[in-house]
Amino acid sequence: MDHQFQNAWARLKAQHTHERDGLNNFECFNVEGCRNCSFVRNSRGCTSCHNCDSLIECLSCVDCRDCAYSVGLNGARFHILNVEYDEQEYYQRLTDLEVDWKVSALDRLDAEQG
Repeated sequence: MDHQFQNAWARLKAQHTHERDGLNNFECFNVEGCRNCSFVRNSRGCTSCHNCDSLIECLSCVDCRDCAYSVGLNGARFHILNVEYDEQEYYQRLTDLEVDWKVSALDRLDAEQG
C-alpha cells in the first residue's frame, strides 16, 4: 500500500473511533473491565453488550438493566444466570452470593479533564 492510502485510512479510522477507549468500548460511562461494549453504564466485566445499565459480568446483552452473569439477553431486567427475578429477589440473591453490584470506576472523560 502506498503512503497516501495508509494516511487516508488512518485518518478515516481515527475520525470514526475517537470515542473508543483502549478496550474498544464506545460511549460507555462508569464501567470496569468491560470490552467491546457501546452505550453501557454503571457495569463491570461485560463483553459485547449494547445500550445497557447496571450489568455485572454479562455477555452480548442488549437493552438490559440490572442483570448479572447472563448471556444474550435482550430487553431484560433483574436476571441472574438468565433467570428472571423480581427486584427484591434480585438484590437479595446478589447479597446472598456476596456480589457487590456497585460500580465506581473512574470515567475516562473525567480523567481527561482533570
